[in-house]
Amino acid sequence: MPMQLTRFALLLGVFFLLPWLALIGLGAYWLWEQNWLYYALGIILANCLLCYRLLSRRSKHARAPLIKPIKISPDPNWPDAAQPAWKEIEQKAESWKTRSDLFADPHAILHLSNEVLTIVARQFHAGSKDPILEFPLPYLLKLIVLVCEDIQHEVLDKIPGSHAVTVGDLRRIKQFIDNVDTLKKGVNVAHSLFNWPGAALGTAHSWLVGKGMNVVAAEVRQRLVNAYIRKLGFYAIQLYSGQLSLDDIAPGDILSQYAQQDIAQADRANTTVEPLRILIIGQVSSGKSSLLNEIFGDIKAAVGRLPVTPEITPYVLEHDGFKKIIVLDSPGYGGLSHNNIPEELKREWDKVDIILFVCHAAQAARQADAEQLNALRGYFQQERKNQALPVILVAATHIDLLRPVREWQPPYNIQQPQRAKERSIRQACEAIAHDLGLELAQVLPVCMAPDRPAYNIEEGLIPLMREHLQDAKRVLFLRCLRHQQDIGYWRRWRDQIRRSGQIILSLMP
Repeated sequence: MPMQLTRFALLLGVFFLLPWLALIGLGAYWLWEQNWLYYALGIILANCLLCYRLLSRRSKHARAPLIKPIKISPDPNWPDAAQPAWKEIEQKAESWKTRSDLFADPHAILHLSNEVLTIVARQFHAGSKDPILEFPLPYLLKLIVLVCEDIQHEVLDKIPGSHAVTVGDLRRIKQFIDNVDTLKKGVNVAHSLFNWPGAALGTAHSWLVGKGMNVVAAEVRQRLVNAYIRKLGFYAIQLYSGQLSLDDIAPGDILSQYAQQDIAQADRANTTVEPLRILIIGQVSSGKSSLLNEIFGDIKAAVGRLPVTPEITPYVLEHDGFKKIIVLDSPGYGGLSHNNIPEELKREWDKVDIILFVCHAAQAARQADAEQLNALRGYFQQERKNQALPVILVAATHIDLLRPVREWQPPYNIQQPQRAKERSIRQACEAIAHDLGLELAQVLPVCMAPDRPAYNIEEGLIPLMREHLQDAKRVLFLRCLRHQQDIGYWRRWRDQIRRSGQIILSLMP
């Protein structure tokens, strides 16, 4: 039962405080008799001014928070469209962190939640009239559960005693504090009359303690608001990008069906971890088959001037620094446009993690390569928005045919070219990067001339793929996630149809 402020309670409080007030008064009188009162007041005043100065200086300068804020980082496996959405979420968190009434005002928290969901939905469903509604209802319930669980753990782990205090306790504590404040005001009046030096000291002490408590309370509020906005934004990106799953799955830990088929076709191998998949493409006579043979170290594909690979052919490669990977050889092309790209090649685009273009460095006709890459980019922008574009690398072949043609004295330093051959190789790589819209670092010069030792394969191409391994694993994660979600989608349809049939049969006489 909450404490009621009555005359009896007020009288009881006065009688309780009288001995203390008398003691403070006698102490002040003794100091006055000893001519020490003004010294004592000076010390008290100087102490209050020092504390005020320190608090003022601390509030004006950058300082470490009393309670470290929760750190919520973006998921490295998000698709590209998630990055601008996350930046807007962080800006929104900064603009709302000073709101102290967020969790006390249901309209404010509803408005904020709608803003966060709208920010994310616009990035993934820009063409929709109501982008915020582009999700199945069970996924919204999963999002709410995830956000609430994370906030719950944040409160339990960082706010002592939160697991034992009920909402009713908080309400009763507030009523008690309000009653005590009313009693305290009356006592302070009496205190000031009997002992004004002690009253001044008590007021300064209360002000300093109150300011410190306000700082702590403000940081707790900021922490919770920051956690709520970022957690909601994090899971909203998972929701609208298609990464939020109703099942607990680990993409990449389950072998996909098409990877099983490729491994079985290559060497009848079996594995339990999804391997990296590399697609090698290039124009006819670009040196694609020769490159494939050099990577494997023995003859895997015929070499000639005709497109001798009639279809996508998988090979299993094991190399130092890599686990088992699947290399897919494709037919050579030439003069293709977006409308007549072979369907078997398009079907592989969203099933691979690295695409290795093979370009003839001594030939300027790269329109077919550019059309292939533009078609690939358009495919992921329009039809695979929630997946990541595979890592694009280019092997610039036939560099031995560049001027001066008769010179061949590797290695060649194209980062700081000094010799004429180095400058020619550098210029050819820059032209390929410009024509394909890539960075120079994505283009690597190689040579597989039959009358010369292979150049820059083991010492250049393989290390380049290792450098992009983390990006390739991100592509693999999203690829496997989509594959597992597709399996779960149709499994739920089968289960629902089966249960519906059982219900119908149970209702039949």
